[in-house]
Amino acid sequence: MYYMKHILKTIILIIILLGFKKSNAQTPEPMDIKEISLKPNGVGSFSLSVDFRLDINSDEILNDEYWLTNNSKIKFHITYTGKSNPKQNCLTVEPYVSKTGFGFKIKGFNSVSLNQFLAKDNQISIMVDDDVQVQLFKLDGKTVSRTGILKKDDINKMITENLSISDDERTSYLTYLNNFYYYENTFDFGVEPSTDSSSTSYFLTFQFQNRYNTQKNLGCSKGSTNKIPNLFWSLSGRLSTNFSDSLNHIYFYPINLQFGNYSAKIPYEANIKLGNESNQTFSNKRIVVDASSTFIIPNLINLTTASSNRLRLKPIISCGIKGYYDYSNNSTSFFSGQAYLNFHYYIPVFNNYAIILDENPFYDFSNEKNPGHKIGNNYAIIIGAEIPKTGFKAMLKYVNGKSDLNYKQGEIIGIGLLMDLFQDKNK
Repeated sequence: MYYMKHILKTIILIIILLGFKKSNAQTPEPMDIKEISLKPNGVGSFSLSVDFRLDINSDEILNDEYWLTNNSKIKFHITYTGKSNPKQNCLTVEPYVSKTGFGFKIKGFNSVSLNQFLAKDNQISIMVDDDVQVQLFKLDGKTVSRTGILKKDDINKMITENLSISDDERTSYLTYLNNFYYYENTFDFGVEPSTDSSSTSYFLTFQFQNRYNTQKNLGCSKGSTNKIPNLFWSLSGRLSTNFSDSLNHIYFYPINLQFGNYSAKIPYEANIKLGNESNQTFSNKRIVVDASSTFIIPNLINLTTASSNRLRLKPIISCGIKGYYDYSNNSTSFFSGQAYLNFHYYIPVFNNYAIILDENPFYDFSNEKNPGHKIGNNYAIIIGAEIPKTGFKAMLKYVNGKSDLNYKQGEIIGIGLLMDLFQDKNK
């Protein structure tokens, strides 16, 4: 009888405890995200954290143990052009929690995937597949305040609509890796003023490049060296309403092979390309096979201040040699070659200004183009001021020197707008 009473008391106690526990169990309540932002990490290997700040009370903090228990197996995926592409996914994602929010740390960027992360063109992004549950403590870290839930659709909508990378931020992030892809896609346009209105001309300068198989933009090379060259096309030129301008040109290279080591002490790329080079009227033209190496060297000058908070791009030097078959109009076709050196330096000045320097010496081996066997050169100086919320820079541009296509002298003084392409312009 005694044992029966003892068992009965135990059962009653268990029922009371279970009922008490159930009455104190909290149903997760919907929670809002207060802020979403990107946090870069340049120490060691580069990474970006998508950070969420929750709309919680000032006397509440997140329970990290609850987070790890309930969210350690959160499913997420990287998207490319709005579609999931797990087979090509080289980016790794790690969830984390802080006292006031949570986030996802993304690693494994290369220069291309970083340039296209959250960009409007070929957009690479991250999507969450599960709802996120959180539990809040009082500031003592022991007393449960409440539990909450964030719906995956709300999180993904927040990423799509509110997360962006500004031009300055993208420049800074790319500088952590290398400068090679930042300056390759640009255009500027403007007017060459003249005292005689009839001789005033308008110009467009452009430079594009992109891979044929853009799905490979999510692929990552093993180690610091790309063992398999990237195959892409490139198009650059200068067009003007003054067709006779000797500096006008159109260079199209349908075949470009590129490989390099971006984590070396002095990062470099090697390039081999095949294409056609001509002036605007196609009277001067040649088929070209070009081999070059491109290096990033340490910064030479600093025109920013501590308060301007702008990260400087490093100078880029390319040296190469090209063989060509010249089949220009009204001349006998011939084979020859040319050696060249290109120097490009983007210099930020204070908060909103920039100076861009381009220096391009070259030597042509042919007697037809260079009978005096002299070194030719052309250079450009651009002074720009950023126009807020547009992605454009108002510019003053000066170009002078010989064309490497026909060795004719030319000079340009232009006023216009400068813009780098394939960048997210949302501020």
